[in-house]
Amino acid sequence: MTLKSKTFRIFVSSTFSDLKAERNALQEKVFPKLRKLCTQNGFRFQAIDLRWGVREEAGLDQQTVRICLDEIARCQQTTPRPNFIVLLGNRYGWQPLPYAIEASEFEVLLPHVPGKDNQDLLTTWYKRDDNSVPPAYLLQARKIDIPEGASYEETKAAKEKESDEWAETEIFLQTMLRAAIEKLSLSDKQKIKYHASATEQEIMAGAMAVPDAQQHVFGFFRDIKDIPGDTSAKDFIDLITETKVDSDAQDKLKALKEILERKVGKANIFNYQAQWSSQGSTTTHIQALCDDVYNSLSKVIQQSMGELEEKDPLDQEIDAHNEFGEDRARVFIGRIQPLQEIQEYIRGDKSHPFTVWGESGSGKSALMARAITQTRKEHSGAEIISRFIGATPGSSDIRAMLENLCRQISRAYGQDEAAVPTDFKELVEAFTKQLALATMEKPLIIFLDALDQLTDAHNARTLIWLPSDIPKNVRIVASTLPGECLDAITKHEKITRFQLQPMPASEGESLLDVWLKEAGRTLQARQRDTVLESFAKNGLPLYLKLAFEEAKRWKSYSPDIKLSSDIPGMIRNLYARLSADANHGAIMVSRSLSYMAAGKNGLSEDELIDVLSRDEVVFGDFEKRAFFQPPEQKLPVVVWSRLYFDLEPYLTERTADGTSLISFYHRQLGEVVKEDYLSEKVKKDRHQTLADYFREQPLFIEKGEEQIPNLRKLSELPFQQTYGEQWDAIYNTLTDFEFLEAKCTHISVTTVGSGEEARKIYGGVYELLEDYRRTLENFPTLLPD
Repeated sequence: MTLKSKTFRIFVSSTFSDLKAERNALQEKVFPKLRKLCTQNGFRFQAIDLRWGVREEAGLDQQTVRICLDEIARCQQTTPRPNFIVLLGNRYGWQPLPYAIEASEFEVLLPHVPGKDNQDLLTTWYKRDDNSVPPAYLLQARKIDIPEGASYEETKAAKEKESDEWAETEIFLQTMLRAAIEKLSLSDKQKIKYHASATEQEIMAGAMAVPDAQQHVFGFFRDIKDIPGDTSAKDFIDLITETKVDSDAQDKLKALKEILERKVGKANIFNYQAQWSSQGSTTTHIQALCDDVYNSLSKVIQQSMGELEEKDPLDQEIDAHNEFGEDRARVFIGRIQPLQEIQEYIRGDKSHPFTVWGESGSGKSALMARAITQTRKEHSGAEIISRFIGATPGSSDIRAMLENLCRQISRAYGQDEAAVPTDFKELVEAFTKQLALATMEKPLIIFLDALDQLTDAHNARTLIWLPSDIPKNVRIVASTLPGECLDAITKHEKITRFQLQPMPASEGESLLDVWLKEAGRTLQARQRDTVLESFAKNGLPLYLKLAFEEAKRWKSYSPDIKLSSDIPGMIRNLYARLSADANHGAIMVSRSLSYMAAGKNGLSEDELIDVLSRDEVVFGDFEKRAFFQPPEQKLPVVVWSRLYFDLEPYLTERTADGTSLISFYHRQLGEVVKEDYLSEKVKKDRHQTLADYFREQPLFIEKGEEQIPNLRKLSELPFQQTYGEQWDAIYNTLTDFEFLEAKCTHISVTTVGSGEEARKIYGGVYELLEDYRRTLENFPTLLPD
């Protein structure tokens, strides 16, 4: 089995009010134990309980069910198994209106709704979106009329009034739709969105629609004995009136439990008995529930961890760059001339590198990725090596990159990998010698994208390490922005330079069509013109990508929107939209983005959630907006996850320190964050918060009787303390023998060779030297008394 990441992400499906005590117990007693189990083995654990953390605005926007289903899909994508558990009691739960109905279906059922007024009410709440493929009628957002300057009490009263009015409207619309569809010949699959509760829809997606549910999906059913059928138990059972149980809902609940048991098997279903009392349901069953949940999930988690094969660090590096390139080349249009220029160079006899240069956002990485794909097809006998600098932390460090390149070349040509040096100066010489291993039968072609993303270490961007003359069986294709690297290349007259021009309008139009088709969207003529006319002014593929991501959200009935004229403006508009109160709020967006940008190589999701939870401003803002309060001062995963969904097209994951870290897809996204959300004072505060967070982490993590190093602390702590200007703290860290020993002997350890010839390379020594260099470079000058 291949895990897509080292995170176990489990969706908890349940109704809310009746299972609050059970879910609180899982949060307090079970999930921390599972988190510890995963951490000890170098993995992460996340429990997704959407009954906490969905902002009020999501409910008003009729997006609650969509958010749930999107989260289930993400759990399935992140974690093949386990990824879903179900808690069911005596309540079937909220039965929402469909948030989307295909136009062909809606327009057939509409005439079966009696009365023009009722039909008008239905078409007021459902509007046809012709940008959907196929067209669909979408449930419209609710609105609350709150007077400007309203007090807290007035605001609360307005919200309660709107909620009561909507509840009546929702039931009325639901009744009309259900009556109408009974007169149509719809399949059970088409009908389910009109009849199923939110919980049943979650179960259909998370359990019933997956082929291997018996291997990892578990159900936990609690039945309350002697539960009354009146308002005293309204939070635990479905009622039609104050004294009448909703028998239809109870029948659906019974059927749901039966079909779930058939799907996952009796061995995966656990039943509990509770007793009704004057205080509500008894809770004596909860300890057994906690034990069963832990045992069930931990067994599958341990099995899944055992099936994950550990890869050689060099293989991991190679795979990361191959995957990065495949992603960039997946959708590629045009650029025929630049590709021809690269292939003519590779087929030719020039004995020097070839460089593509262009402004940021011009599509250099995509071009390089496509050129690599093309080269693999046309030169199957060649050894083709690619590095997308910045895609992994190691590729940005010239010493580490040269070491990896030399080792990869040694492997390819049957040389002793253990003979590759680790010192930078020796590596520069070794790299030139390694190129000479290429032969006519097996030429060597190296692609180096984004030279400008190399760090300052060893003056890497001066390109003193890149030979201007190369052996005849070697080709080196590189790319860079204008600036220091291009200036260095220009000094070498032998190195060919090719400027990547803006993308022609016709190619941009074709690319937009491909993206829209993939997204299941289209645009109206005026909207399409808006995108293409704005793109034509600069011709940058990154601009078109940003415009597309905005445009795919437009409905056919959306008011016309003017796009910014440049990439920074598009990015700022994106951040502003996400910061609106109707979305995620300014505090959540600015703090999330600024912490992410302040990370050395980005942050893991768990780290970001932990840091946001520690931020009193963020948590205070969450408390003011949340429907329900979590059992501890920890931001629910879903609060971040909802923002992640909206940011996902603009983010990328990179592997570092044994885990997956989130960072920005393109440098300009991060540059805007640094300009707008990381002013000098704010920057210092963010780095200090991260420094304090990593300082409090243990240096070693217990794994049974073994102590394993906390690679994230070893990597991040000196970096954060330096830029947080914690000078006493960084002095203490870099003079702490235990920290220094751990960094030197546990970070970037690679075994080369085998048997008696095997030896270990301790890359942590060089990372520690970089910590010292960075600190001394930033350390304040001491003035004489």
